[in-house]
Amino acid sequence: MIALDDIDHRILAALQEDGRLPILNLAERIGLSPTPCGRRVKRLEEAGVIQGYTARIDPAALGQNINVMITVRLARHGTRGTEQFLSAIAKRPEITECLLVTGSVDYILRVWVRDIDALGSFIRDVLQSIPSVAETSTMVILAQGTALPSS
Repeated sequence: MIALDDIDHRILAALQEDGRLPILNLAERIGLSPTPCGRRVKRLEEAGVIQGYTARIDPAALGQNINVMITVRLARHGTRGTEQFLSAIAKRPEITECLLVTGSVDYILRVWVRDIDALGSFIRDVLQSIPSVAETSTMVILAQGTALPSS
């Protein structure tokens, strides 16, 4: 783990907002000249603090209009049950996140589907057909982040 100073934190915040920000613009934004800014970014990348750059895709633009979180409780724990579950869901493009959690459930999945019929098919034909899955529970996401309604 490397020590991060205020400038490093400002670089990270700016890159989280826009990972395609050119070094020249990044340097200007954080008040540093381009060469030292570029060196800092490279150091953060090499240290693994910056793990990569990705594009955020609007699921609705791809016809994915329903966003849900599905909790999954496994019937069989241990290597065999876990591997069976993870292997089955790894092939599913609907799943955009898979979180191993503590508590009364084992996993939380973020799933995007076209419509409610596609959601029903996914739960019934995909998740509940995995032998190591004991139980699922689905929560439809109504709003998130800045889209939250004000009170």
